Amino acid sequence: MEKLKIAFLGLDHVHASQMFFCMNTASDQVEFIGMADFLSKDKEIVDEKVSRNCAKQMQDALKLYYDYDELLSKNPDLVMINSDVKSHADCAIEVLKRDLNAVCEKPMAFDMADAKRMYKAAKESKGELVINWPIAWFPAFNKTKELADSGIIGEVLRVQYRSPSTRGPYRLDQFTPEELSKMWWYQQDRGGGSIFDYAGYGCVLATWITNMTAKSVYGLKKNFFLPFSDVEDYSVFTIDFGDKVGLIEGSWSTMNNGEIATGPVVYGTEGVIVADRFDPVVKIYKDLKPYQPSPAPTEVFECPPQTNADMAKNLIEHFTLGAPLHELLTLDFNMKAASALDAGCRSCASGVSEKAEDPFMI
Repeated sequence: MEKLKIAFLGLDHVHASQMFFCMNTASDQVEFIGMADFLSKDKEIVDEKVSRNCAKQMQDALKLYYDYDELLSKNPDLVMINSDVKSHADCAIEVLKRDLNAVCEKPMAFDMADAKRMYKAAKESKGELVINWPIAWFPAFNKTKELADSGIIGEVLRVQYRSPSTRGPYRLDQFTPEELSKMWWYQQDRGGGSIFDYAGYGCVLATWITNMTAKSVYGLKKNFFLPFSDVEDYSVFTIDFGDKVGLIEGSWSTMNNGEIATGPVVYGTEGVIVADRFDPVVKIYKDLKPYQPSPAPTEVFECPPQTNADMAKNLIEHFTLGAPLHELLTLDFNMKAASALDAGCRSCASGVSEKAEDPFMI
């Protein structure tokens, strides 16, 4: 079998290295042909992005191009997109119009208008558009979905998720406020901020676990720690799915929280599922009694450890053997999740609940 040729386009996201390390677990099946920035051809600017976002092993393995047209002319089998969020649509469309496959790092798009542009381009291309969510490879999250679908807690009523302990993509003492203010992560018009970084995870998990599409979303955002920036470092979304609800916190202002699980926590008519981003154990609680301390779990499920190989295995088997993608990576699913995220963003701006757009009304 010929090796899959892999290129990286857009060097703005810290997950570029994560994508590289995942795909490098299958080094006998892939060939890294190069990387290029999408927004700039200026050597100094591109070199700074490489230094900040690309691990040394990635720099050693990939040839750096200063013109992305030259890179894409090599006809890679997979183009891994790690631009700023605002550039996701333009970047993906550049790849798709060449009939190449694009793997875009989360979230899918800056807004629904961009998501629909991407969807249309993918449908008109011989290439495929995939959206990578790192949480797709968390064993405890997949177990939570499996248990929720099994009916073990009855009908799902509510899905909750919050950010882990974080202050953003970089330590605030790592750079000066002036340096941070120049980075896209801290610029609202480039897709910076905690909503795109973390609330998107919650929208994905709530959409996935409820098996429903958002009807409307109420969002609230705050800036607690970033006086030099116009982005939020905290947001909360309440997602109305009709007869189910999602409660989502996307935060760069979360401190260590002791024993409070990040979630997803799934409440059903007959019990509760409790998972945590950093815990390989999923717990079921069904012996619940009002006004009493929580009992011991009814059942405990030990999950296997997460491995970097999961993403590589799924993408390679999909693009070489036609195996199905993980649902969280599929285009149609991401259109539904993008609709919830977009409504939440609009609500944060308007101050009222916003109706979610029909994701397939192109």
